[in-house]
Amino acid sequence: MQPCLLLVLALLGSASASPPAPASPEAEDAALEVPEEEEEDGRCPLESETRALSIPNALGATTTFRYVIVTRCQSFRRAQRTCARCYRGRLASIHSYSINVCLQRQARLCTNRGQVWIGAITWPLGRRLRCRWSDRSPWNYSYWLRGYPLRSRRYCTSLCTNNGRWRSLRCQVRLPFICEY
Repeated sequence: MQPCLLLVLALLGSASASPPAPASPEAEDAALEVPEEEEEDGRCPLESETRALSIPNALGATTTFRYVIVTRCQSFRRAQRTCARCYRGRLASIHSYSINVCLQRQARLCTNRGQVWIGAITWPLGRRLRCRWSDRSPWNYSYWLRGYPLRSRRYCTSLCTNNGRWRSLRCQVRLPFICEY
């Protein structure tokens, strides 16, 4: 703090004029984090910002996969929170080519962006690359664009609305997204 501000706060009884005690490393890390999209009000997407769809299970089971494509652009983390809070779901996990194609086509129809978030996260672990779905379902399918996934750090995954291929992106990028519930 600047000396003048410290003096004013000390006179008002709101702060001590003595230097602050050193913070723990955890507190310093938390203080350095940039708040994410503070201008967002946390509201759920409007109906005009979404497209709901149901896809019957191709294996003949009685379950139906339910999705909502949200056209409002958000970071991966905020998209995940929106899925949980507004739809009681998660970012979509994709376990087959047919579901991938269906989601890609629907996303292309309702958004003018070239990519949408899906729920995959990748990160290097030694010489190996770890991949997981944010809903912790089995990693049994992938459809990466050539040269992906990137292996240098932790990345989130987008689905290309043009060709259905997946790409690694920094998680702070703001994109439309697909929730599964």
